[in-house]
Amino acid sequence: MITVKQVRRDAPWQWLRAGWQDFVRAPRVCLTYGAIFVVIGLVITLGLGLVGFSSAVPVALSGFALVAPAFAVGIYQVSHALERGETPRFLVIVSRIPSRISQIAFLSLLLLLLLLVWVRIAQVLLIVIAPYSPLEAGPFLNYLLTDAAGLTLLAIGTLVGAGLATLAFAISALAFPMLIDRDVDAITALTTSLKAVINQPFVMLTWAWLIAFFIGAGIAFFGIGLAVAFPWIALATWHAYRDFLPAEQAG
Repeated sequence: MITVKQVRRDAPWQWLRAGWQDFVRAPRVCLTYGAIFVVIGLVITLGLGLVGFSSAVPVALSGFALVAPAFAVGIYQVSHALERGETPRFLVIVSRIPSRISQIAFLSLLLLLLLLVWVRIAQVLLIVIAPYSPLEAGPFLNYLLTDAAGLTLLAIGTLVGAGLATLAFAISALAFPMLIDRDVDAITALTTSLKAVINQPFVMLTWAWLIAFFIGAGIAFFGIGLAVAFPWIALATWHAYRDFLPAEQAG
């Protein structure tokens, strides 16, 4: 049985500060890692625009939040390396395969399943609520904000997306850093993450809102801000894990 430590109610702000300190200590690695996902996001956005399906961009961007913890595995290793007194280097970080790679893959597939569920739900909502909505980005946004059906689609889609994002957060908030740091299976890591959320809901919901804010702000700045926000939040997540499960308890 893994014991999850109680943390301070203001702990999320401390995690952000600690994450930023790690970012400053390894800026090239963090920015390079973050830039890769910015480029991927831009390619997807442009691709959807070229095929005339820009209205799917919000679904794709919100879906990123569901699977982002899995993509952040390399960044978690930056903080882990700094803990050991190592100098993080990009090629070393991305080539260092965690010993629990099969368990990480299992948990990643679980998040991917949630993403596929979200995409399917979004498709159904669009067909049922707003079958005649425009597919181009500008007209679609105007439709969402001015038409009754668009507002209904926006409200229901936001609620469903938030519910799935909350579930994804609850099962992965501590799970991926734990799989990198400890010799445990995915189910143990998942249940430990859930335990932290259940035991301290105020702290973890505050952390979830902060993650949503910073990732949203990164996306709002034409996605470029994500190159900073994504690795920063990932580094802070490592410190969240360490706060709940201190290093001296690590196996």
